[in-house]
Amino acid sequence: MFDIALRADGPRVRVWTGAQRLFPRGLATFLRHRDRWCRTPWCNAPIRHHDHALAAADGGTTSAEVGQGLCEACNYAKQASGWRHQPRPGPGNHTIDITTPTGHRHRSTAPPLLGPRHPAYQQVAPDRWMLIA
Repeated sequence: MFDIALRADGPRVRVWTGAQRLFPRGLATFLRHRDRWCRTPWCNAPIRHHDHALAAADGGTTSAEVGQGLCEACNYAKQASGWRHQPRPGPGNHTIDITTPTGHRHRSTAPPLLGPRHPAYQQVAPDRWMLIA
């Protein structure tokens, strides 16, 4: 188990890595925050399933490196023969290579982490400012 930061100056989430099949709550939360939407490149539906890009039965670990957020439909479609999801190791944003049953290849990269929100102020009088966003 280890801690991982969602942002450099933000809160930390406790993440578990191991051989279990289900994603623990902390790791599932991290996947939802990291991926935001279904990782299938053309989908963008809300995340409903936390999935092993490399199946647990094939040696995929329950970890942030192998985990991905998918919508229900894409997770079930991925189980059909011919689909292949392979995590790409390396620095930068989490990347999954997807091969469809027709042999087409797609690359799914997690969106960049959100930076700190910069407040917006409006001057309402001399030496007086109001927070507007």
